[in-house]
Amino acid sequence: MTDGAVFQGRKRNLSQHKQIRKSLGLNVQNYSEVSEDSSLQLFDSCSFLNDMPLAFCIIELVFDAEGHGVDFVFRYCNDEIAVVEGVPVSEMLNHSFYEVFENGDKKWLVTYADVALNGNKHILQDYSPEIDKTLTIYCFQPASGYCACVLIPS
Repeated sequence: MTDGAVFQGRKRNLSQHKQIRKSLGLNVQNYSEVSEDSSLQLFDSCSFLNDMPLAFCIIELVFDAEGHGVDFVFRYCNDEIAVVEGVPVSEMLNHSFYEVFENGDKKWLVTYADVALNGNKHILQDYSPEIDKTLTIYCFQPASGYCACVLIPS
């Protein structure tokens, strides 16, 4: 990892991931749908972050049939993320990363999956060719299956 941490790999097997995602209602294919659980409360409680001067988002991982992370969906974005990413919040919210950034790099998926599934925290610092900026990204798990990110451009 770029922050010096050692990636531990999956701590759960594929069937455990599928069971957890099913129990959380996270197997939806329509990206605009969010399960009717505490996730909606989570997003509502973030509204006080809308005017925060740091870019912040909460993403949900999307998995293929084999349980591999293949994309992530923006579930909450504050106003500042539009400045950092160069894309209006309305075009990111409830859209997958690869819909918004068609040539996006998949290097972020492993770390985001580790956060969303295992609850680990990460600090990434890397160049993002999608927006032509070097970013420091602080990642943590606000709820199971989700990754919250604070993005700071350098």
